[in-house]
Formats: sequence, C-alpha cells, structure tokens
Amino acid sequence: MKAVRVVLVAVAATVSVGCSSGSGDGDDGAASCAYVVEYENRTYLGRGETDIPVEDALGTATKPACDDTPDDDSDGETAPTSLTAYAVQGVDPSVAIAVGEAPGDVRLALVDTLKKLPPEVKKVIDAS
Repeated sequence: MKAVRVVLVAVAATVSVGCSSGSGDGDDGAASCAYVVEYENRTYLGRGETDIPVEDALGTATKPACDDTPDDDSDGETAPTSLTAYAVQGVDPSVAIAVGEAPGDVRLALVDTLKKLPPEVKKVIDAS
C-alpha cells in the first residue's frame, strides 16, 4: 500500500507541473499554462522580471498553444502567439532573451536547461 501512495504522489506532482492556481488577488483561481516561449530551437521559461535592459531585436519567438483546462469539454486551447525576441544586455541569447511586443514591454525568459543562474543573468535580475 505504501508503494501505491508514493506512485500517486509522483503522478500528482507530475500533473501539476506547468500550471499555477489563482493568486488570490481577485481572480477565479483557474489553472493557467506556464509562460513558455520557443526561439532558435530552444525552449525558454518566462520569469516575472519585466524591467529588463534590451539590445537589438533578434527575431520571432513563439509562445505555443495552451489548453489550461484540457478535460473541460471545450476547445479552450489558445493559438500560438508570435512575440519579438530581444537580446538582453550583457547576456548571451542562448542563456536568456527578453520577449514582448516592444522593447519597453518585455519579459525575461531563461533557457529551460539552466541548472543555476549565471552571474550575468543574476546581475540583470537584481537590477530590475
């Protein structure tokens, strides 16, 4: 019976990855998809930092389609979204990019394979 509980806990943890519930600030508490973008055959995970010093536009990043409630019998999947990828000042784009509609309206995104924050990314985050 103990092994069954361990498996159930592992399954529950796996299912919850990539979703977050409401923040308690007036939203309805529905789950939402993780902020993920794809650029140059790499996957980046969005962070909360938005006051990021950017350099030149690099090209187009894609925020994949998302269905945050797959079992609700509706076609709730959003379409993929194209965003502009910008170089983050002092950071190699293979590590981090900024994505958004315009240079003054961006969000930091880190490549999903990072094990720990490189010093140049920490510097950008601390300054934001």
